[in-house]
Amino acid sequence: MLIRKEIIEEGCLLGIWEITETCEQLLSMLSDEHQKHAIRYLSRVKSKQRRLEWLSIRVVLQILTNDSKTIKHTPQGQPYLLDNSYQISISHSKDYAVVLLHKHKKVGVDIENYSNRVLKIENRFISDDEYIDPDNRTLHLILHWCAKETLYKLMDSTNIIFKEHLYIYPFQIKEKGLIKASESLSSEKAVFDIYYEVNDNFVITWGMV
Repeated sequence: MLIRKEIIEEGCLLGIWEITETCEQLLSMLSDEHQKHAIRYLSRVKSKQRRLEWLSIRVVLQILTNDSKTIKHTPQGQPYLLDNSYQISISHSKDYAVVLLHKHKKVGVDIENYSNRVLKIENRFISDDEYIDPDNRTLHLILHWCAKETLYKLMDSTNIIFKEHLYIYPFQIKEKGLIKASESLSSEKAVFDIYYEVNDNFVITWGMV
């Protein structure tokens, strides 16, 4: 079910899908051409969750563009559109799928359900000098994780180590806002603006360069 379709800025589209359908229902929403491709691809996918995510992403893309576009992946795993009509970033969690498109800019997006799992992997991605709100630790960690996932997609490098190369500047959590972040992997030491939103069911972050 499409729960959000929004123009973020000129040339930039965001779509969020709540995965409530069966694979068969999602498949029926695709164009005839893409249904044939989907059936061939999904016959090789054993995980039901993976099939739902794959289909949801393509349904959102079709709705956003009002067209049947094909997603390919680079050797590094980055998605791109076969016709190069947009830059694309995708993300999915247990219950949601999201697509971010931009006509000209490279984009990154990440979405996460609320989960305490992030507490178990904190040491993998949070550096000693990054601020985590002790009174809202889990949500702050999820936002850090989402922001760094978004940065990873924007930087397009497989050599990134989240804890060493990506830094989130201190911020206080609001319903929506801007996170300042930087990277130390490249010689440019670039600084990024990462936008975020928090609601009752998920956290989402996105950026563009």
